[in-house]
Amino acid sequence: MTEPSPPDPSSGPSHEARLEAVLESVSDAFYALDTEWRYVVFNRAAEEYFGVSRKRLLGRNIWEMFPQGLGTPFEAHCRAAMDQGASTSFETPSRMRPDRVVELRIVPMRGGGVAITLTDITERKTADARQRLLVNELNHRVKNSLATVQAIAAQSLRGAEVSPAARERFMARLMALARANDVLVAETWAGASLATVAAEMANPHGDDERFTIEGPEAHLSPQAAVAMALGLHELATNAAKYGALSTPEGRVSLTWTVEGNGDARRLRLTWRESGGPAVEPPKRPGFGSRLIQRGLAAALKAEVRLDYEPTGVVLTLAAALGEGVSEG
Repeated sequence: MTEPSPPDPSSGPSHEARLEAVLESVSDAFYALDTEWRYVVFNRAAEEYFGVSRKRLLGRNIWEMFPQGLGTPFEAHCRAAMDQGASTSFETPSRMRPDRVVELRIVPMRGGGVAITLTDITERKTADARQRLLVNELNHRVKNSLATVQAIAAQSLRGAEVSPAARERFMARLMALARANDVLVAETWAGASLATVAAEMANPHGDDERFTIEGPEAHLSPQAAVAMALGLHELATNAAKYGALSTPEGRVSLTWTVEGNGDARRLRLTWRESGGPAVEPPKRPGFGSRLIQRGLAAALKAEVRLDYEPTGVVLTLAAALGEGVSEG
């Protein structure tokens, strides 16, 4: 019994036929021009988008059929692809359908000529604009809510039963929350960089000579950014009242690294005070220390340790890269 012969490649569809089938199946408009600027490929999606049959275009010069493209960035990019082998991708209002926005990808073809892919991105751009509008409305409402809470707090905490120090701490925490919100607003609520949050919280308490802030790019989720902002605010406030920032010689070092490989990569952050008065641990943990430890631990799923060393307060944090914190 003889084994069957392998199939003859020549018996199947040709390379050109397979390529044509692929081009006909894609939803993006695609067409190709030879070195004389003549249409040599024009797929079904291009026919539908431009409302013209390929029979009318194939073999014709694009600048004769599309004179409105002359003198535009489209022509310049096409000539750069043809003459210099430069690929380009850009967004532009459609000159054939002014109510639409398209993304054009213009690339040189092997052997000469230019291939052009057109994607209608009108719906995506409209959705992006709607999302920006919603984010701006959210930002506006959050700012109004914080301002309302501040006003209510200012009125409610005026009574004699509330000490000025407690009132000041509460209002300062609200302001820290507002600054964290400003950082998130700048990033359209996609989170914030750790360096930006650290700089924002350090800013009210000193200049670069008092603070050292160093570390690689690290990105915090919105929840983690708020927790980090409030935690650093508490540390900086305590340092300004009782610790390193309460004396001219005092300094604060806030540094972090990203260590490990693969799934074991971790963020390690250290807040270290020096040059201030001798530090003693509190008799019982206050709200601030609980906010620092529990808030950061929950938001970043981190191991957090707060030590009151004689030379100054030291906070160490270790968190696996994941939902709360990531690189870049």
